[in-house]
Amino acid sequence: MTGAFRTGWQADYPTLYNFLGPLYGTGAGSNDGDYSSDEFDSIIKQGLSAPSIDEANVFFDQAQEVLLADLPSIPLWYSNVTGGYSENVDNVEFGWNSVPLYYQVTKADGTAVLANGSEPENPLVPTNTNEVGGGRIIDMIFTGLVSYDAAGEARNELAESITSEDQQNWTIKIKPGTTFTNGEPVTAQSFVDAWNYGALLSNAQKSSYFFEEIAGFSYEEDSELTGLAVVDETTFTVALNQPNAAFPLQLGYSAYFPLPESAYADMDAFGTAPVGNGPYQVVEGSWQNNVSIELEPNEQYSGPREAQNSGVKFTFYESQDAAYNDLLANNLDILDAIPDSAFGTYEGELGERAVNQPAAIFQSFTIPQELEHFEGEEGVLRRQAISLAIDRQSITDTIFLGTRTPASDFTSPVIAGWSDSLAGSDVLQYDPERAKDLWEQANEINPW
Repeated sequence: MTGAFRTGWQADYPTLYNFLGPLYGTGAGSNDGDYSSDEFDSIIKQGLSAPSIDEANVFFDQAQEVLLADLPSIPLWYSNVTGGYSENVDNVEFGWNSVPLYYQVTKADGTAVLANGSEPENPLVPTNTNEVGGGRIIDMIFTGLVSYDAAGEARNELAESITSEDQQNWTIKIKPGTTFTNGEPVTAQSFVDAWNYGALLSNAQKSSYFFEEIAGFSYEEDSELTGLAVVDETTFTVALNQPNAAFPLQLGYSAYFPLPESAYADMDAFGTAPVGNGPYQVVEGSWQNNVSIELEPNEQYSGPREAQNSGVKFTFYESQDAAYNDLLANNLDILDAIPDSAFGTYEGELGERAVNQPAAIFQSFTIPQELEHFEGEEGVLRRQAISLAIDRQSITDTIFLGTRTPASDFTSPVIAGWSDSLAGSDVLQYDPERAKDLWEQANEINPW
């Protein structure tokens, strides 16, 4: 079908809104199907203005019911994280975002945990790192206002409190006494300067869009984030362009990490030898391009992610098959993604050391509403018919061998507020007879 496409989306932070707003909000950057609904937008806005995230989720579920009626994209399935670990390590757990919690892994012989990775695409600067290889390292050598546990629950890291009376104007107090690995103190200014650097147009940071909701942001010209103000050494305020009840939950994402003052003298040089404040630091001289990088515990870190091992070495494999073979030979301790070639065998080969669990990854099939025969009521009927003709359970069982889960909404089962019983979700069930009937109803409006 010319013009239709499959969409995959992985959440940057664990909220329903991170799926719904970017993909289906009118004019949103990732709304590739150009969907627009006043009703959907209005309900989302009400959710963002709610006094708590739990109350916001009620609205977000209502917004999904609008999507189920319109089907701007057809939900297919949720991707699972599939991985495994060697006989040499214990306390291995994969988080809501598919990433192993490396800091809690223990190894009896006291050597570094061996993990697979990929070469970072850019110097290790938080606001310019939006890919897996670099992002994994950034998340380990920096820490922000909040972090997420395995289930995706946000917990304060550097934040002492994040408060608002109207969900638009926020006051953030940070814990005193923490430092970067070069000894510089982490202050409110560390955050404000880093966010302004990340947002400035001329700095061309890949994650600049994370600051677009802060007053003063511009895609057209260099502009200071006027919504940021330092109150004192441990307090700053944030003024958003509109309310966002999910804002505190976003702040564990790497774009919001602080930077030391020393970074701004030469940001590229900083990115090759980063000075962070997280549970690990880069072992000096260990980064060999396209080969590996080693991290060691940061002794100055005292947060909830304190390292329980002597370090982590990431090897940049050319293929997942090579990494999997090393895992089977106990030459690799943690593999974060099983290669497709081993889907049918890995659970038998690894036994209880195999991992197959839901992740915050949603996949759908989008048929733009401006395509012929997919406009208006006719289009809704045809998209419903196509959805009902897809046997998701059979596909996920036989083609993906249980590494996908049939979708029942537009988000992910690992996200707080997820529901498998939204009104209208029956359109995601396999019902070929009903599909034929709806297709014929569409033909009565406009023959195919």
